[in-house]
Amino acid sequence: MEAIKVSVVVPVYNVDEFLDNTLSDITGQTLREIEIICVDDGSTDNSCKIIEEWMEKDSRIQLIRQKNQYAGVARNNGLKQAHGKYVIFWDADDLFEHNALEVMYAQAEQENSDICICEARKYDNAKEKYIPSDAYLKEDLLPGKQTFNKFDVPDYIFNLTNNVPWNKLYLKEFITKNKLQYQAIKQANDTYFTIMALFLAERITYVKDVLIAYRVNNDGSLSGKASDTVFCAYDSWLYAKEHIEKYPDFNLVRFSFLNRALSGFYHALNIQTTFESYEKLYRKLVEEGFHEFGLDECTEENIYAVWMYKDMQKMYETEPADFLVQKSITRRVNNENNNVRRKILREKNAVLRENVQALKEDKKTLQSDKKKLQEEKKKLEGEKKKLQKEIDNIKQSKAYRLGNKLLWLPRKVVKRG
Repeated sequence: MEAIKVSVVVPVYNVDEFLDNTLSDITGQTLREIEIICVDDGSTDNSCKIIEEWMEKDSRIQLIRQKNQYAGVARNNGLKQAHGKYVIFWDADDLFEHNALEVMYAQAEQENSDICICEARKYDNAKEKYIPSDAYLKEDLLPGKQTFNKFDVPDYIFNLTNNVPWNKLYLKEFITKNKLQYQAIKQANDTYFTIMALFLAERITYVKDVLIAYRVNNDGSLSGKASDTVFCAYDSWLYAKEHIEKYPDFNLVRFSFLNRALSGFYHALNIQTTFESYEKLYRKLVEEGFHEFGLDECTEENIYAVWMYKDMQKMYETEPADFLVQKSITRRVNNENNNVRRKILREKNAVLRENVQALKEDKKTLQSDKKKLQEEKKKLEGEKKKLQKEIDNIKQSKAYRLGNKLLWLPRKVVKRG
């Protein structure tokens, strides 16, 4: 039996709508030496049945069942059964390019890496279209080398990618050595795992290929139910902070961590689906959260995005409802401005397309004229050769030579006279 190169761990919970498509993407990977570990987290739909049907078609698939304990526990249980040199944690409702594993595996092997990160995009499930995104690999923050670690980019080690598990291929030995595990919480279980992995890795590499699409506007997604677990994201960051700050090197990456955490807090606020949950998290941050993380001591220079610093200051002075209204107005104005900019760009693009088309037509005309001129030149050269041949034939004729001699005598007499 060939050695398993990559173990694909897939937590599964009530995703029968997407599971066929996902398993088709995974089993169709061009890298064949893989195992697919599906961990069912107590699904109540047909997810397990679909997996079992696929198991009959592909022996690389296995199914682990557990009571509903959420994706973090499912990933940990899948990791325990993984035999691959590398492991990746893919979600059961996302979309994957068929060469994703081959590209990431080849890069990880070439660079002898602990982690390989790839570029990704979003897929709007409602509108059925792909959406470009720079959130998953920020190329402008990458160092000028293919393999790096926190010492190369201490200010951005946590900011050049985000905390999602599925765009990162991990060396299994690296995970085991550092005893990394996902948190057993409903949401944001990947915060600690990803942050600690990026912090501890000695060799991180990346590929700029867009290999994965994250499905959004999916009614079954946990992010659409954030208000059920209002403090999960905050607690996950606090858990990560309590562990990472024990390391002497933490001060080197402190501001990168704080900026990433602050961004995470704002994201958690934005995805709340009820005002009650929004207010709870808002007050948690203002009354203790910002202080707990030392964010209240940061200056504007310490926070990478100006708006994040200004919003934090406003939150101290503004009630949740008023802040929410202000943010809504700001977003609306920004959207309107963006719409105007998009309209202007569309008009400019339309003019550019017309100009390009006109240039193409001119080029075609010039090429056609050039071709005609070349044909005319060739024709004239042919006629010239033909005439030259006729002249040569005439010069070689007896009549021409005789006539030439007869003309010689009168010319000579004229010259003497």
